[in-house]
Amino acid sequence: GVENVAVKAGYSLVVCNTDETLEREEHYLNLLLSQQVDGIIAAAASQRWDAIELADLKHMPIVFVDRTFEGMDNRPYIGVNNKHGAYLGTSHLIEHGYRRIGCLAGFQRLSSMRERLAGFEQALRDHNVAIRPDWVVTSPLKTEAGREAARQMLCRPDRPDALFINNNFLTLGTLQTLRSLDMHCPRDIALVGFDDHPWASVAEPPLTVVRQPTLEIGEQAATTLLSLLDAEQLTAPEVILDCELIIRKSCGCHE
Repeated sequence: GVENVAVKAGYSLVVCNTDETLEREEHYLNLLLSQQVDGIIAAAASQRWDAIELADLKHMPIVFVDRTFEGMDNRPYIGVNNKHGAYLGTSHLIEHGYRRIGCLAGFQRLSSMRERLAGFEQALRDHNVAIRPDWVVTSPLKTEAGREAARQMLCRPDRPDALFINNNFLTLGTLQTLRSLDMHCPRDIALVGFDDHPWASVAEPPLTVVRQPTLEIGEQAATTLLSLLDAEQLTAPEVILDCELIIRKSCGCHE
C-alpha cells in the first residue's frame, strides 16, 4: 500500500524489519538518517522515538502505523480499531455456544496487542462469560512463541474449547502445535485469529479471522507522509480504520 502511493509520487521505498527488537530499531534509524531519507513510516517497536538521542529525528517527517506509545501524540498515526475487531471475533465465538475461551495475547508492550486483549475481555464481560486469567497467555509475536503458548494452553487438564489469537504468527504456531498433538480444529478446539494472512484461507481448516484493511493502512500512511513533505496541514492526523470479521471453518460455524 505504501509503495502504491510512493512510487506514483516519484519516491522509492526502503524496507527495514526491526523484528520488534530495540537494538535493530535503533540500528535502522541510524541507517535511514545516514542515507538522508525524506521521511519514515514506522511500526514502532518502542516508545523511545521522541527521547532517542538522534537530533535529526526531531525534524524528520514520521508517520506511525499499527501501534502507538506514550509521548508520540504529536506525530500522525494510521491504525485500526483493534478493540472492536477483537470484540467482533470473540463475540462470534460466544454467540455460537463457546463459553470456555482463552486468548493468545501476544506482546503486551505493544498498544495493538493491549487493545485486542481489551476487546476480548470486553466481549466476555458483555456476554456474562467468565474471564480466566490463566487462559490468557502473553508471548513475543513469533511463530515459535505461538507454538509454545498454544502448547501451554492445550496441554492443560482444564483447557479452553476455543481460542482468540491476537496475531497471525501466533495463529500459525497454534496450527503447528495442533498438528503435533494430533488435535483437530474445530473439533478439539475452535480458533479465531486476528489478521487475514494470505495462507489463512487455504489452511486446514480455513481460518476465521478479523481482517485488517492492510492495503488501505499503507496507502493512508504514505498519503499522510507526502502531505507532511509538502508542508500541508493535516485534516486528520489520526486515522482509525475498521476491521471486518471473515467467517470460515476454524470457529466451528459457517455463517
